[in-house]
Amino acid sequence: MGKWKKVRLSDIVDETITGEWGTECADDEVGTRVLRTTNFTNSGVINYNNVVVRNIAASKVEKKKLKKNDIILEKSGGSDNQPVGRVVFFENEPSEVFLCNNFTQVLRIEPSIAFPRYVFFYLFRLHQNGTTELLQNKTTGIRNLQVKQYMALDIPLPPLEVQRQIADVLDRASALIEKRKAQIEKLDLLVKSQFIEMFVTAEEAKTWKTVTMQCVSTDMRTGPFGSALLHDEFVDEGIFVLGIDNAVENKFSYNRMRYITEGKYQQLKRYTVKPLDVIITIMGTIGRSAVIPLDMPKAINTKHLACITIDHNIANPFFISAAFQTHPDIRQQLHAQKKGAIMDGLNLTIIKRLSFSLPPLTLQNDFATFVERVEAQKALLQKGLAKLEINYKSLMQKCFIGEVF
Repeated sequence: MGKWKKVRLSDIVDETITGEWGTECADDEVGTRVLRTTNFTNSGVINYNNVVVRNIAASKVEKKKLKKNDIILEKSGGSDNQPVGRVVFFENEPSEVFLCNNFTQVLRIEPSIAFPRYVFFYLFRLHQNGTTELLQNKTTGIRNLQVKQYMALDIPLPPLEVQRQIADVLDRASALIEKRKAQIEKLDLLVKSQFIEMFVTAEEAKTWKTVTMQCVSTDMRTGPFGSALLHDEFVDEGIFVLGIDNAVENKFSYNRMRYITEGKYQQLKRYTVKPLDVIITIMGTIGRSAVIPLDMPKAINTKHLACITIDHNIANPFFISAAFQTHPDIRQQLHAQKKGAIMDGLNLTIIKRLSFSLPPLTLQNDFATFVERVEAQKALLQKGLAKLEINYKSLMQKCFIGEVF
């Protein structure tokens, strides 16, 4: 299939283009769409939701507008859980004008030397296998990629035809993953649709009594504040401490578990989270919710969560959790609360006053059963997705060391 060689990334990049940010558009200005790192996904696909529009000089737009097959590199950003250096592939037609911002950089590949999609997949793998983590500097709250060292990295380069074949194989594998993700997303939309049909648009909903969140709870609390729980008191194992990461996906997740000792728990046990409690994010990304599973070990929550113990004689926890996520009355009240705030945040007073129509408990229980069935289907799909992703990483490794072609 031809001889493979190693070349520096800089040797196959025809042009690098820095990003622009410009200024805020006035009401009568059209502006230019600018992609940010918030438009990056971890699968290398651009998310075109919430693309900002900025006022940028026409000469710069003409010089720096993105072209089809450009690779966009994240050179500043990242987090504790995610190193900087993600890449996305720009596939739009030239008629759609986009720039990238100053936290990113465009890599325009010389097509006579390298197939851009092949290069993208190789750079994508560099981030996946942790290479970019070794090439970052951390400043206050942000990580910066050492771009000069990044551009000096070696890339295995087979003949162009082999590059195209490898890109095609990896495209087909990634398409399977995206299809599985779409199936999971459709199930989430199905739950929301069912909620609206049962509790919002149903004719009998007009007859239901309006209640507040306080009416359906027996207890409501946030976690310990200030010096009651310090960061250096977390330990490697012990009693769970739940935070935003455990509810931000709108379902309970064991993401980023923290722990305290039994002794510390005894000091803070009034903040205990019990099975079937509903937790709500009240800082950062507010209004996300989850139901604590029945098999949840002993745990408390941080100050970033509100924890509601539901009166099961009146309400079903899965209905209440879904109401935070979907009920238009509650969403509108949460949105109104954010207006004019310096930063997003909720408190117990706000949550207690949230009002909504309370359906009969039997109807809520029917909805909870429906959610349980859908979650069982999702679990099967997610198990399959995890297997696809493992196989995808293995396939990438084999492709780039010449085991496939």
